[in-house]
Amino acid sequence: MSSELSDALVKTWVTGWGRTHEYEVRHEGKVHSARFDGDSDDWEYVMYDPSEADLRKAASAVAKSPTRLLTVIAEPGSEILAAQEIEDLELISDEEKLMVADMDLQDVEDPITPESFTIEREDFDGWTLFTVMEGENVAARGRMAVVDEFCILDRIFTSSDYRRQGLGTFVTRALLAIAHEHDVAEGLLVATADGVELYEYLGWTHLGDVHVFGAADATDRRRPSHSQVDEGISS
Repeated sequence: MSSELSDALVKTWVTGWGRTHEYEVRHEGKVHSARFDGDSDDWEYVMYDPSEADLRKAASAVAKSPTRLLTVIAEPGSEILAAQEIEDLELISDEEKLMVADMDLQDVEDPITPESFTIEREDFDGWTLFTVMEGENVAARGRMAVVDEFCILDRIFTSSDYRRQGLGTFVTRALLAIAHEHDVAEGLLVATADGVELYEYLGWTHLGDVHVFGAADATDRRRPSHSQVDEGISS
């Protein structure tokens, strides 16, 4: 049985997502924030279906910098998701989806590595990096963090030269097999519009919509994607 969307679930996702990016993460009431560079003031504030007062307060903080972001996560059809502007902020992304999976229904065993490829696994403090290589080339990659009874998948990416070979599915299944080394009950991830179909095929359920707001007319704004890929394989 999958969890329902809630502030606690959003907090869990932010914690795991921030961990795989090695961001500084803070939780202050219903505002969950991540700083992208410890020497900067580039914060993203994440909120679950906020009240008007809480939303206005967070928007005021975000409007102070063109590199800050406000992310609102809510159930599909929520009134808050109809907003194109919030205070001095404008909507800059509305395509991502928060998705959940029952880990009891996911494969436990490692998937078979595709022919001609090799794999690399690196374990860090609370998260794992899984990479698929062909020779010296990075073909695909993904990350997974464990927070309490949840595994959070992030940054699953296939290099342009290796797409349509099933590597995205392979990386996802490999990360879920690694997650089963822990006592996890559910998986969480934020999918891009292009990734939703793949994850639905793998048994994931659309739980909430993700809308990102930024300062109006900003010219040096960061990318709003929550699955931003590694620079080394994004070109």
